[in-house]
Amino acid sequence: MVEEIRIKRLTTGTIFKILIFGSAFSIIPFSLLMGVLSLFGASTISWNEQPLTGMSGLIASPFIGVFIALIFSGFFGLFLSAGLWVYSRFKPLTMHYWKASE
Repeated sequence: MVEEIRIKRLTTGTIFKILIFGSAFSIIPFSLLMGVLSLFGASTISWNEQPLTGMSGLIASPFIGVFIALIFSGFFGLFLSAGLWVYSRFKPLTMHYWKASE
């Protein structure tokens, strides 16, 4: 059953937590997939505009994925926090959620 809650404003920590987990669980697996493809010779991973193929591409891919996820979360987290802070000045947020089973 979907429930609804009205909140005045989300904390910045909550926004960053959502962004970090969301980007980490999507960007890092994609980066690992690109690393596996580079293991088989595809030029999917590059560092300093040099393609990394083989084992070096596979090893570098999770680190590149973590780096991209952190940069994405930090950059967009700041702007999202500012935008939601401005929005909360005019209207409360309404969130729909599923209650956790106990």
